[in-house]
Amino acid sequence: MCSVDCWNIVTNTHWWWIRHAKSLGDSAIIHGQDDVDADLSDKRSIGLLKLRLPKEAIWLTSGIKRSNQTAEAIGVKNFIEIPGLMEQDFGDWTGKRWIDLDGDSVRKFWLNFITEKPPGGESFIEMVDRVSEAINTLSREYERKNIVAIAHSGTIKAALANALSLFGQSASSFQIDNLSLTEIEIIPDGGERIWKVIGVNR
Repeated sequence: MCSVDCWNIVTNTHWWWIRHAKSLGDSAIIHGQDDVDADLSDKRSIGLLKLRLPKEAIWLTSGIKRSNQTAEAIGVKNFIEIPGLMEQDFGDWTGKRWIDLDGDSVRKFWLNFITEKPPGGESFIEMVDRVSEAINTLSREYERKNIVAIAHSGTIKAALANALSLFGQSASSFQIDNLSLTEIEIIPDGGERIWKVIGVNR
C-alpha cells in the first residue's frame, strides 16, 4: 500500500485543504475574517493530521490568525499568506452573534444567503469567485506540486465549487469540520486541466 511518501512524487497538482482548528471563545459568534485565536488543545488530532500530509509541499494560509496558528501547531514555519483564501467577509456582522441580529438585511440574507451580502461584506458567491481566482493563479504558479492550504470552511467549499463547477447553493451543502482534510487534484490533459476530488472532510 502506498504511504504518504508516495505523494512526494508529484505528476499532478495536488491540493491538500485543511480547515483550521476550532476558534476560541463563543462558537455562536460570526468570525468571518476576524483575528480570533485558534483552540490548539486537541494535540492528538493535530498530530494525526500531520502524519497524513506530504513532507514536500508548498504551504499556504489565509493569513488570518487561526489559520497561521494551526500551521504552526502542525510544525510549519515557512508558509505563504494568501489573502484570497480568507473566509467570507461578513462586514458589519463580524464579531456579532446571529441571534442578536435583526432587521431587513438579515431577513434578506437568509432568504438567499448565496447571493445576498451582509452590510459592508461579500456574498457567498463573491467569495467563491475570489477564492477560485486565487486557486487558479496558484495552481499555475505551483504546477505539479503538493499544495497544503490551511484555510476556512467557506474557502474549502469555494474550492470544491471551483473544481466541480458547482453553483453556490450546492457548494454550501458540504460539511467541512475543523482539522479535516479535503483533497483536490488537477490532472493536465493537453491544454486542458481536469479537476479530480480525492476526498472531502476526512
